[in-house]
Amino acid sequence: MAEIPKVKIAVLGGSTTIGSGFPRGYEGVKVIADDLVFETPFGPTAPFTHGKVDGKEFLYVGFHGITREIRNTEPDSSGERVFYVLWKAGVKKIIGTALCGSTNRLLDPGDAVVPDDFVDFTTKRPQMLMVSLRDKGLDVPRFSYRLHQPLCPSLSGLLVDACVDAGFPRVFKRGIVGVAEGPRLESPAEIRLRWQNMGIDVVTMNLVPEVFFAREIGACYAALELVSNYGEGLVDPRWEGSTAFSDFQKRWSRPSAEAILNVLKAMDPDDESCGCGGLRWESILL
Repeated sequence: MAEIPKVKIAVLGGSTTIGSGFPRGYEGVKVIADDLVFETPFGPTAPFTHGKVDGKEFLYVGFHGITREIRNTEPDSSGERVFYVLWKAGVKKIIGTALCGSTNRLLDPGDAVVPDDFVDFTTKRPQMLMVSLRDKGLDVPRFSYRLHQPLCPSLSGLLVDACVDAGFPRVFKRGIVGVAEGPRLESPAEIRLRWQNMGIDVVTMNLVPEVFFAREIGACYAALELVSNYGEGLVDPRWEGSTAFSDFQKRWSRPSAEAILNVLKAMDPDDESCGCGGLRWESILL
């Protein structure tokens, strides 16, 4: 198993970056090490890449660390494995990404949404990394935290600018993400009653627990949510999942990767002016 490097930046790839080749083959990127599997208290991780761009080192893991062997639900989930690595690495800035369905009738496929809030409808995801580690017998610090600004405004601002430069037809600098358990998609009634009626703009199966764990380890987190389809019953029901997603990813995976890479180039990993780091504190209750 590989030794976890000290790195301040991480990218959690999702369905948006599948097929993009990220981070290989992009101008200015040096791959320091590839196919790094790390041992964690929850089991081995999915393969990571350790890269460098503009003098800044970063860790990248594809598809949120989920594989056929590693699920995103408890116990020993992909999120717990990935964020144990990020915690030990000392990561302070995290970019995540996912495809999503629009539940706001004004959003179309190809629109990029950089959200500023979310609603969690999952039931099987871990909620606290440190609690999970204590359950494994580790003596770790315990934190409580606020979700006053769950997604970092500074990183989100950089991501908006990068999406514009990458050529997305429309880029929205705010939006509410509804996080569904999955893996199934939603029914028309669920879209209407659970998502639209609650003012949610897009629905995805990721973002949780990433947004929780990032705050818990003291890192800033921002996400690119790329609209790939209309929610069921919203506009047009005539689409076929495998074909639609495959064609969509071919069109948009590289612009998504380029936008994320440009955020890495623009960010200051030591900047704390956003205030995200002050929204957690040591707890005696958990």
